[in-house]
Amino acid sequence: MPADLPDQRRQVVMLLQAFSAAAQRYAEAAGARRGLHRSDLHALLAVMQATMAGRATSPGELARAVGLTPSATTTVIDRLVASGHAEREPDPRDRRRTIVRPTESARTDGREMFQPLGDAMGVVVDDLDDAELEVVTRFLHRAIQATTEAAEAAQG
Repeated sequence: MPADLPDQRRQVVMLLQAFSAAAQRYAEAAGARRGLHRSDLHALLAVMQATMAGRATSPGELARAVGLTPSATTTVIDRLVASGHAEREPDPRDRRRTIVRPTESARTDGREMFQPLGDAMGVVVDDLDDAELEVVTRFLHRAIQATTEAAEAAQG
């Protein structure tokens, strides 16, 4: 964070950091109750988002999406399969390739894990008028992009 950042802007950055930490603690606690590690949750989220977008996810694509080595990704996929949250299957377009798909159990557990947080955040969002929502939405898109770019730069 730049040292010359004005107080109110510094506070926004610090609040984003606090929100990020709180969200991670929530996800870790919710996942731990189901025997899922943080990396399992990140991988499962990536697989579910790809599936919702109509894309299949190969282990290599998953490794890139979550920033894991291929061997670590294999371990995560093995845990997700063993826990009943994912399944490996041949890619229908290229039988030499494997894809990872979420199971119905993953969808059910995901709803159970994150519905309480979604409900709580819905209350927060309901307090905003349309103009505020527009500003927050624009800000969050830009914050996500900046964070993604910083993460990619940190990975080398």
